Parts: sequence; structure tokens; C-alpha cells
Amino acid sequence: MVPDERMSEHDDPSDRPAIWEFDVADPMRRNQVVGRAAVLGAAAGVLAVGLAARGRRVSAAGVVAGAGALGAAAFVPTAPLFGPTLSRGPAAGSQAALTFDDGPGPSTDALLDVLADEGVHATFFVLGRQARAYPHLIVRMQRDGHQIASHGYDHGILVFRGPRYVDQQLRATEAAVVAAAGPGALTPYFRAPHGFRGPATWLSARRRGYHMAAWTTGVWDTAEPGVEVIVARSAEALVPGAVILLHDADGWDATRARPQTVDAIPGICAAARDLGLALVRFDELVGV
Repeated sequence: MVPDERMSEHDDPSDRPAIWEFDVADPMRRNQVVGRAAVLGAAAGVLAVGLAARGRRVSAAGVVAGAGALGAAAFVPTAPLFGPTLSRGPAAGSQAALTFDDGPGPSTDALLDVLADEGVHATFFVLGRQARAYPHLIVRMQRDGHQIASHGYDHGILVFRGPRYVDQQLRATEAAVVAAAGPGALTPYFRAPHGFRGPATWLSARRRGYHMAAWTTGVWDTAEPGVEVIVARSAEALVPGAVILLHDADGWDATRARPQTVDAIPGICAAARDLGLALVRFDELVGV
């Protein structure tokens, strides 16, 4: 069941103005989540040392292995413990996908111009907060034939969040996209901010009809290393089935532009053509 259908089962978003408001603390940032995970990891280490000192080496090894598995599940976007993710297409094919996180934002209109010039369709994992701020760009994404998918509402990290919070993030983003472009604009794919997930992330997303999305290569365009570097990193990552992670905005600074990413697109598209790869939408690539 696609998100718009799931939402319409309950009520009209226009009747729920409180959907934009969260009754939890400010969104958790990456450093907060990593810090909390480090404390839990240290506690697991202390427990393992204590068990080993009492001769319970098997139990100590189990604690260490369990802590490692949970850490990987939370912070490795393709780790399967907290649910499967879609991260690539067929390696035997001739297609790859460009995906953009955190928008729409100040650079998105120019990015859409470049993609139109190149004749390329991409996938935008949008933030609900940004969809509210730039509804005309959501409309243009849909009109231009791009895929619109969910990146959550406000880029808050979900590792330590429960199902109710995750559900709020998804519903608020659904409502923002529907308000901008109408039912059917949002496709049933969700990429968690930074790819970080907790036990409730996949369960809540699946309950609302989403597939979890990841990527094969992030080129770190957010570090603004220069247009040539972004092109080179992307070209190196362009293989059949590849999902390239780029950004058309900033998840934490809504006013920040991404001009280097925009300027890199022609070079990335040229590299794909040289390799005989067609750049398609994420849903077309993964076939789900």
C-alpha cells in the first residue's frame, strides 16, 4: 500500500494541523546519536570484561558480538538486522541511478534545469520540512518525471526513536508532499537520514507501506570538495546497478545551497554515457 493510500485511510491531512508538530525533543543529530551509542558500547565492554574476569568467556564474547551486530545494524545502511534495504540494481544491466537527499532547497531548481538539459530522470528523497518550504519544487519534480520519495520530516536521526516517532516523521512528510502535489506524488520508498536506523525504523516504515532505501556509493558532495572531485568520485562509482548518493540541500541548514553538486551533474552524466550506462530513477533500477 502506497503512503498516500495509507494516509487516506485515516483522515484528510487538512483536518490535522497538529501533524506538523512533534511532542518530542528537538531532532537528534548525528553527534548525539553516536555519543549515546558510544556510551552503550562502553557499557557492553565493561560487562564483557566483568564476565571474562569471572571465567565466563563465552558469555563475554557473546556480549561483544551482540554489541557489534547492533552497532552495525544501526550505522551501516545496508546491514540486514534492522530490516532489508534496497541499495542497488542488477549488476548485469546497463543502468545506474542518481539520487538526491535533503531537499528541496535553494539549489534544486537549478539542478532540475541541468537534469532536464541532460535528459536524465533522478530520485529525490525529500524532507517534509523542505517540501513545505518549497512546494513549487515538489510540483516541478513530479512534472519533470522525477521520482519523489521520503527522507523523513526534519532529518532527525531515528536510531533511538520508537515507532510512534517514526510514524510521525513519515506521516508529516506524506502530508507535506500531498499538500504540494496531490495524492500519488510520493512513492513508497524511505531513506532514513544518514542511513541510520533503529529497531522501530523498518517496522514502522513497512507498516506504512514503504520499502527501505540505501545506496551503493556516497560521494561526500556535502563536504564541498570541488566540482571535479565530485565528478571523479561519481564516475569511479558508476557501474551497472549503482545507486549514487548526492545532495540538493542541507539536512540541518535549510538555507544552504549545493552549487558544486549542480555544476557536477553534466560531468557525471557524460561519464555515464561514456560507460554505456543509462541514468534512471531508483524505482526503475531496483524494480520494486
